[in-house]
Formats: sequence, C-alpha cells, structure tokens
Amino acid sequence: MTVELGRLVSQLNQYLRVSDFKEGAINGLQVAGKKQIKKIAFAVDGVLETIEKAVAEEADMLVVHHGIYWGFQYPLRGADYKRVKLLMDHEMALYAVHLPLDAHAEVGHNVNLLKRLGVEPESLEPFGDYKGMPIGFAGKFARQLSRSQVTEQLQEVLNGPVQLLPFGPEKVRTVACITGQGADFASVREAKMRGIHYYISGEANHPLYHYAKEQAMTVALGGHYRTEVFGLYALREYLEAEYGVETVFIDCPTGM
Repeated sequence: MTVELGRLVSQLNQYLRVSDFKEGAINGLQVAGKKQIKKIAFAVDGVLETIEKAVAEEADMLVVHHGIYWGFQYPLRGADYKRVKLLMDHEMALYAVHLPLDAHAEVGHNVNLLKRLGVEPESLEPFGDYKGMPIGFAGKFARQLSRSQVTEQLQEVLNGPVQLLPFGPEKVRTVACITGQGADFASVREAKMRGIHYYISGEANHPLYHYAKEQAMTVALGGHYRTEVFGLYALREYLEAEYGVETVFIDCPTGM
C-alpha cells in the first residue's frame, strides 16, 4: 500500500493539531521527499544515525519527535548539511512533531506511558500548562500503591532504571507525566497544587532536587529518550491502521 505525501502530511497536521502549539520546534514536514510513500520509519531523533538506518530500511519517510529545524535559520554545513543531504539524496521526507506528540490524547507520549503504567484510562486528564496549552497528562490508579511499587512498575515500562527524588507521600494514588525535559519548577508546582503524589518526567536540572524536596514531591526521572518513545509507537500503529503502509521503528537509545 502507498499513500500520497501531501495527503499524509495534511492528515497528520490536522490529527496532531500542529498549528495549535507555539514553540521553538518547527512541527510538520521539514524536508520534502517522494510523492508516494510506501514505507515509514519512526525514530525519536532526526539525526544522522537514524537517517542512515532509515535509508538502510528503504523507508520513504522518517517521522521523528526531535526534528532538525527549531525555529531559526542556520547555515547548512557540517552535521546539518550531512543530514539534509542524505535525506535529499534518497528523496526521503522528514516529518517532525514535538509538543503536539507530547500532548495528544490518543497517540501522545504522556497518555500512552501512563496507560502502560496502569493508570485508569477514564481518569486521564490534561496536565502541564505550556503557553496556554496542556502538554502532559495526569490520572489515578485503581487502588492506592506504595511509592516503591509505582517505581518498580515504571522501571518495567521503561525497561531501565529510574532516578527517584523520593520526597512525596509513601502511598500513591495520583500520578502525572510530562516526558522528556518536563521536570521544571512550573510542572512540579502544578503537580503539588493539583494533589499529585508521583510526578514522572525524563530529566531535570540540578536545582530541581531541592525544589522537589522543599515541595515534598516525588519526582521520577526515567531518561529523556526512554520516556519519549511511546507516542511514536502509538502513531506508528495509527498510520498502519489508517493507510496500510509498512512501518519500522528505529531504536537509537542515548542513555540520557
């Protein structure tokens, strides 16, 4: 099965509501390619390694969370030139979706991570204001769990260790998540104000340690990369079902 690139991009832009988000990333089609798309590759980062692997997979399009353009112009030289040249040499389209993929209620990173963690789907609601738009999700477990139980479950979901700032309550019922670099003062403060017991993100800056401690909040940091694969998994399944195209996920973990 194939799908026309323009139709696919239009559908993605509408479904992901890319025009609703004001941010540094340029969301949508960043590099054009073949008019007909037969195979789509998905990856967290639009970097030389994932582009090379997408070429090896003979993909016609690469969909990433972290694209190559971030709202400002810069000269195409060095690594930037190599990325774009490789895409153009193989007529591979590059589509990037940043905050819209964090925030989406069906294929978003946050909502799908929380579902895998065992949060009740009907309890899920938007969380985490960014310039007037919520980019995360919050919800409840069906029953109260210990903090260590939630952490163990999270490590299973992420398939790796979690750095824990264990300053919140020992018993956990409510949880919120903003993946990637979503652990900042504003998100932790919002979690505290909304009665969240356990807050999940990917990474945090040094000052957050004492802020979380002073706010008596538990913050679990699972790694930027490992927390930001879930939306890509879900979007991959959505496009397979919608268009019958062949897909592949390119895993290039950074350990960060």
